[in-house]
Amino acid sequence: MIISISGTPGTGKTETAKALAMKLGWNLIELNWLAKEKGLYSGYDEQRRCRIVDIGRVKKEMEKLAKHSKNLILESHYAHDMPCDVAVVLRTNPGELRIRLVGKGWTKKKIDENIDAEIMEVCKSDALEQGRDVIEIDTTGKTANAAAEEILKDLRL
Repeated sequence: MIISISGTPGTGKTETAKALAMKLGWNLIELNWLAKEKGLYSGYDEQRRCRIVDIGRVKKEMEKLAKHSKNLILESHYAHDMPCDVAVVLRTNPGELRIRLVGKGWTKKKIDENIDAEIMEVCKSDALEQGRDVIEIDTTGKTANAAAEEILKDLRL
């Protein structure tokens, strides 16, 4: 089984995915790390000051890795774009999300852009448009362990 953990930046994807991987004893693939390690970029966004991940190349690399592991957890704000059995989309109240993103030292423009993405349910909408089975988990005021427990409950694993 492949579980993707997706959501707007700041919703707790990384820590929740780590907690879930520990609870299940499954391998975790942090897709941003994979993209960096393999140089899977299509360019650089000057305005946002970040590299642009080549989703198609990441997908191909992930599919290679999936051949060697029966059960995987994928983590990234674009994890729902990868082949998976279920997409878990983490959600957070915009007020709390703003506090988390400010804590990361992000610019106001980048924070506002991500708050808008959360309000507009971009990750959830993208996953649903791709025909994914979607589970939404609200991480507002929750620890990563609590969110992972909720995922396990919803998945019935």
